[in-house]
Parts: sequence; structure tokens; C-alpha cells
Amino acid sequence: MTNPKGKYVLSIDSGGSGIRAFLLDRKGKIVERQYEKTPPNIPAPGALEHDPEVLWKALLSLLKKIQKKKELAKEIAVLGICNQRGSFLLWEKSSGKPLTPLISWADVRSYKTADTMNQNFVWRLIRIVSTVIGNLTNHPMMIATSMLKFTTDHATCRLKWVLDENPELKKRCKKGEVLFGTLDTWFIYKLTGGKNHLTDSSNAVATGMFNPFQLIWNKPIFSIFGIPANLFPEVKDSNGDFGHSLPEFLGGNSVPIRASIGDQMAALFGQCCFEPGEVKISQGSGAFVDINIGPKAKLSKRGLFPMIAWRLNGQTTYMLEGFVATAGTLIDWLGKGIGLSDTPKVLNELAAQAEDTEGVVFIPYPTGARFPYFNPRAKASISGLSLATHRRHIARAVLEGIALSLFEVLEGIQKDTKVKIKEIKVDGGVSQSDILLQCLADFSNMRVNRAPEPDMTATGAAYLAGLSIGFWKDTEELKSLQKGYKTFEPKMDPEKRTQKLKRWKKAVAATLAIE
Repeated sequence: MTNPKGKYVLSIDSGGSGIRAFLLDRKGKIVERQYEKTPPNIPAPGALEHDPEVLWKALLSLLKKIQKKKELAKEIAVLGICNQRGSFLLWEKSSGKPLTPLISWADVRSYKTADTMNQNFVWRLIRIVSTVIGNLTNHPMMIATSMLKFTTDHATCRLKWVLDENPELKKRCKKGEVLFGTLDTWFIYKLTGGKNHLTDSSNAVATGMFNPFQLIWNKPIFSIFGIPANLFPEVKDSNGDFGHSLPEFLGGNSVPIRASIGDQMAALFGQCCFEPGEVKISQGSGAFVDINIGPKAKLSKRGLFPMIAWRLNGQTTYMLEGFVATAGTLIDWLGKGIGLSDTPKVLNELAAQAEDTEGVVFIPYPTGARFPYFNPRAKASISGLSLATHRRHIARAVLEGIALSLFEVLEGIQKDTKVKIKEIKVDGGVSQSDILLQCLADFSNMRVNRAPEPDMTATGAAYLAGLSIGFWKDTEELKSLQKGYKTFEPKMDPEKRTQKLKRWKKAVAATLAIE
């Protein structure tokens, strides 16, 4: 049975190391949360995988925990799913048996495949033609095609690598015996008893194989690189009908699945960034900057490609995304690697002991520089040390460095797109640092609002699912649920800000000059 008048929305959030389940009430309050660890496997250098069956069992374990709380479980009205984007698996159509691991977006074993694909004659010719047409017409799809270089981030490369490594599997794919799916697709398939092979547009675009301009799977790419086109799921709106869960998974309650969305897109929706120019930054192991750019796809000529934030009731909202690769990861390394501080909390306390860095500048590029510099060989650096430098100055410089990197992403997006950012909303574990957020407000010269819930991905998936059945009336009602934010206003002296930015630019230039 279903319970359309239920009191709760169930949200499933599957990340890189764990799966969480949340129940939200009509006020948007989380009334129940459960967690299961799902650590990745690393079977070879450059590999990052998960066992799909382990992920499924972890999800079942979460649902069983919720079932035990019968008064809650019987009141679930609807289910939404969000997931780490770009990771995929293949499974047997007839049995549902996984034929590959879930291969993470961070798996880099396909780097040689990516190089080969970029050198493909037909692909190079397409890029040249696209460049000419793009220059003549300024059409964003042509410009995006002319700029596109395959990397291991693209599921296209990882999928081609898998099929090239497994000729028999490739034959089965061509025969129509195999299905492809990102993690949302796998969970929907399993929850519906193998009935539905579906995804949403935000997850589809994140694979790099779905055309965000035409909203179709990119069959020309499939043809060029020998990828069977019959593998792929039907793409629905983010608040579409993804079927019903089987009754046995939630104590006899067959719950409608009415949302599927990628994790960063879910956080953007959960932060109620519904208008062009609204932006959120999720600060976890990395820091993702996502900006709503409205109903028309725009791109940055310095390398940011349009992504679909969500598609609701046939209306597409686009976004651009830039990121700082290391935020929480960097802070962990500073503690465990060189002993600067044991935890992010200690780092923040140490930084609080200094009102300024006293000229110390920290460039947080230990794994290369992303937008707007795109230098994969860049390394982290520290400059401006003197005999008067104390650990507290370095701690503050680290937090300033992360904030300045985020500021440069925001600044670059605004310059490239002419979209005016109004204010910044933040979430994630690293965002619990008051000093970091005050630095971000000072350098960006914008108000920064920190969400009361560190992780807004599950909230976004819940909001989408709830909207689809009328659990919440509209986006205005969702905005009314946004309570408990802490605000950071810019307060740095303008002259000091100018000096800080100049020193930062010089330090970045010096760091990038070192090979």
C-alpha cells in the first residue's frame, strides 16, 4: 500500500564512503537519520571501486533500521535519492547480476584511454569544425564541443576502458543483454524489483555522455568510440515518476520514488538556490562551488561546462560548477601529515589566536590547480615566513588560502558568464569554521550564510520528492523552511583586502611558475 498523506519524506544519500537515510517532516526538520559505512575498494594503483551488492545490502540495512521504528516507517509518503555523480556499473539485464564493480568518478585507470580518445581523428575533426562554427555563431554547444577534452572524470573514458578490457562483455552489450547505470539507477532498479531502468538529467549529464543542450544521450560520441547505445537508461525529470519500492523493503509500505538527483545539484536545491546568480558552496573533502545560471545553458570560456542542476516539470535549470580539490582533505593532511593541528576544530582554534597571517600566504594546491588556472602539475606552497612566524599564523593562512581559492572560482564565474552573484550559502563539515567563512565573506565582499544542517544533499532530494506529490506546495514554502542560518557579513578594511588579494595573486603566479 502507499500512504500519500504520510507525515515524512524519506531521503537516501549515497556518497563515496557511506550511505545515509533521513526522514524529514513537513517543517523540513530531520526527525530520523541512519548511516552505513561503504568504504571503497582499491584493487590496483589508480583504482577506486565499490561492490554494487555491498552498496545494496547497506541500503537494505538502513531501510530495516527505519522499519524497526514502525510509527515512523508507516508514515513515509515518498522517497527521493541523491548520489555521488559519475560513478557507474554494468549489470545483466535478465538477472540484475552486477557484471562490473561500481567504478568511481575518481578512478584514473582509464587515463591512457582518455589520451587515445583525444587523439582520435574523427573527434579532432569535430572539434575543429565546432571551433569554426562556434567562432562564427557564438553558439554555446559548438563552443563547448570545441573545448571538450576527455579525462578520466568522464564516464565515457572509463566505460570505453572497461569494454576494451573485456571483449566478451562488450559483445554482450551489443546484443542488448547488459544495462548501464549510475548509482541512482542501480538503486531504483533494485528498489522496484528490476522493473525500472531510469535516471534523471542531472546524473545523466554528469557522466559526460548526455548532451545538456539537446537533452539526449550523445549517440555521435557512442558511435565514434564504439560504445553500444542500447545500454543507457531512460532520462526523466529530477522530480519524475521513478516507480514504487517493493512493499517488503519498508514494512509493507510501497513508497513512490519521486526524485533522483546528483549530490551537488541536490545541495543547490536544498539550499533553495532557485534563481540565477544564487550560489552554494559545499565544503567537505573538496569544496564545490555551484551557481544557478537559469533556463539557458551558459559556459565559461576558461573551461567550465554547463551542467543540468535539475529539470522540474519539463523546465530545465542549468548550473556551472568549479571546485577546490582539497579542503577537508588538506586540513586532515596538515594534522596527520605534518602535525600542524590534530583536527579541523584545533586548526580553527589555533587560527583564532592570530588576527592576521603577518604576511604568510598558503596556496592550497597539493593535487594541482583547477579553475581558473587548470594546472595539474601545481603543488601547494607557503611563503612569507619569518623568524616571527608562529603556528597560529600558518593556521590562519591555511584557512585564508582555502577562502581565497573559493573567491577566485566565484570571481572567475562572474567574469566569464556576466551572472551576478548575490550572496553565498555554504554547507559541509569544513564550513563549521567561523574563521574560514568570515574570510570568504571578506574576500568576496559578500554575505555568507551557513546552513544549520552540515549536509544539504539529502535535504535537496527530500524537497524534490516532496514537491512532486504536494507534500510541500511550492518553492516558496521550501524557502520558508530555511531557518537557523548563521550569517557572516564582510568587515575587512577595503585597503587591507586589496593588499591581501595582490599578495595572493603574486604568490599564485610564483607557485604556478614552479615545474
